Amino acid sequence: MAEHMIGRRTVLRGAGVAAVGAAVGGLGAASPAMANEGNTATVTGSWFITRQDTSDPTAVKAILSFAAGGVIIAHDINPAGPPLTGTWSGTGHSFRATMWTGEAGQGPNAPGGPTIRVRIRNGKVKDGTISATYTVAIFDPTTGNQLDSATGSFTGTFLEA
Repeated sequence: MAEHMIGRRTVLRGAGVAAVGAAVGGLGAASPAMANEGNTATVTGSWFITRQDTSDPTAVKAILSFAAGGVIIAHDINPAGPPLTGTWSGTGHSFRATMWTGEAGQGPNAPGGPTIRVRIRNGKVKDGTISATYTVAIFDPTTGNQLDSATGSFTGTFLEA
């Protein structure tokens, strides 16, 4: 049981969002090769966020990036964690996203660690700040059964190039 608790905390910390769902629904008119060119009124581009899991006192710093075409990438940087990739959509100044990550196995043909899904809901962008709530689900990589879950929230500021 203690091993599961330690593993869960490590997985949840690494799962983060950073904080963090398909096509851009009116948030940005940038072409796929361009960021939002410093326009902090839209979600496209990258954000420096601080996320906080509800059950863990450790605040995590992360980078959350939204690209035109619905691509989202999140990466915890302090403490470091695995990158998450997925898709996002939004209208006006709100958004949602779903991201996934996993862990490699310990050798050839060895099963990997848990598969992690992060869903961002209630995302908002206003005056150069971003905020949202998220849920984390942890799945057994061999059975697909859900092993654990968590919730949290994040806030952040636009990251200038």
